[in-house]
Amino acid sequence: MACSSANVPRIMDKTLKKIMGLLKHQDPMRRSGAALVLAELAPNSKDVVKALGEVLPDAGQQFSGHVLEALQAIGSPAAVPYVMPLLNSQDMAIRMRASAIVASGGSAVVPEIKRQFKEVPRQQKLVFIDLLARIHTSETLQMLLDLLFEPDFGLIKETCDAVKRHAAGAQPPERRKLHKQVVKFMNSTRVKHQERVLTSSLLLLGHIGRPEAAAILLKYSTPKTTIYVRRHALLALKNVEFTGKMTSTILKKIFPYLNENEEDIVRHTIEIIQRIPSPGISPAQWRKLLQSKHGYARAFAARMLSGTDTTENNALLIDLLGHEDNELREIAANALAGHKKATTLLLRQLASENNINIAWSLARILKPHSEAIDKKTIKKFAGLAAREMLAGRPRYEPLLYFVRNTDPKSAESILLDTGMAHKKARRWANAVDCLRRLLHTQTFNEKVSYALSICDLKVSKKELSAQYRAEDHALHGFTSLYRQNKKELLGNIKKDKALDASDLYYVGFHFSEATGEERSFGEDILRHVAKKWPKSKEAKDVKARLGK
Repeated sequence: MACSSANVPRIMDKTLKKIMGLLKHQDPMRRSGAALVLAELAPNSKDVVKALGEVLPDAGQQFSGHVLEALQAIGSPAAVPYVMPLLNSQDMAIRMRASAIVASGGSAVVPEIKRQFKEVPRQQKLVFIDLLARIHTSETLQMLLDLLFEPDFGLIKETCDAVKRHAAGAQPPERRKLHKQVVKFMNSTRVKHQERVLTSSLLLLGHIGRPEAAAILLKYSTPKTTIYVRRHALLALKNVEFTGKMTSTILKKIFPYLNENEEDIVRHTIEIIQRIPSPGISPAQWRKLLQSKHGYARAFAARMLSGTDTTENNALLIDLLGHEDNELREIAANALAGHKKATTLLLRQLASENNINIAWSLARILKPHSEAIDKKTIKKFAGLAAREMLAGRPRYEPLLYFVRNTDPKSAESILLDTGMAHKKARRWANAVDCLRRLLHTQTFNEKVSYALSICDLKVSKKELSAQYRAEDHALHGFTSLYRQNKKELLGNIKKDKALDASDLYYVGFHFSEATGEERSFGEDILRHVAKKWPKSKEAKDVKARLGK
């Protein structure tokens, strides 16, 4: 049979009474279960709050947590007297939940806190300070402001930290009232004569964070005030909301601070500017900041410049590639590698750069820009790299690296043409350096292999020991050519005007130490030496060796 609606409240009352009765049951599971049910139901009943509060003094750690959860869910100010003793709990979780319940009592709990504050130990005072900061009323804030006169600096710091933790939770109208109250407090005579209280007040303004605090904090940040006050004003300014015209006003006022000697002032100023999405700072100002005596100021300027791809910014970043500060060089290089508008500037700088280290940086930075570089430009740099390489100037290396990354075939042509030019001029070592780089390319054909082997032979020590010959690049090259076409190789060797008796004797001796056809090949070369240079020492050695 269904119950009438009039009977529902009675049934609920009876159920609540039964549940409240279980709070004192001997079985821990039933006690905890009752508290959890009440937390779920959260009945707006003074009797329930009383029942929960009365079991708290004898509740264990786990049961206390369930009871506090129920009281917090109910949210009645009547719970405050029962919970106040738990503010001293050694258990952090219980203490935090108890603080939240007491704070929910609002201004009603302030008289009790006032009564106990002077008598309680320091640890309890810290709990009370946190509670006062949670309750955003003029009365609680005044208590906190009065604490700024305390001789215990740690207590003052905790007061400021507590406001910082809980000011964000205040509604805009509450924050406006708190702001006005702090400003009035700062303007009082006793605060003006105590710098320590003034600086703490500045921090509180910053923690409350109202936009109108910016103008006040700017006034205290000027060089006219002491360094101690300035430091705190800038610290506070970092937390204040500012937009629109105030942003440009702040930037204009504090930018000159970046030139000061005091490191803290410069660092705080930088952190404020970093909050501005697009600060209107001219290239001339950035250039000046890049010359700052403070490394972190220079790095800040470089990072800011790296965030925007403009011609002016890129020109400044290119200047940093030669800076003595490694951090600035890395910031600039990483930024320029990704700035599409920097390509033309980078190419122009690479073409004229004589500093080998900077030239290398430019060549590496240009690698990601390869697709944006046209064939005409590549041809220009290929010619420049070839001239520098032929002249033996070190900067050909970064130029060649750049050409290789944009057009590998052009780089191979440079190496081949330059190598052959060195060979023709009998600059054997230079020719070897060029031609050997072609070893694993498609350009390295039989003709190039022969040219490299000749150049290797000319720079070889030509020691006849088996160990030396086994590691000689020239002999490796001739062996490879022999296997490809021994007749052609023999003909080329015999008519090559660059080779003399010592060169051919060395090659012939090496092959004659082998067996079979290779031995015959070597003996043919040795007989050629004896015939062409009959009066040479090598000819005598050939006769002694061949027995003829």
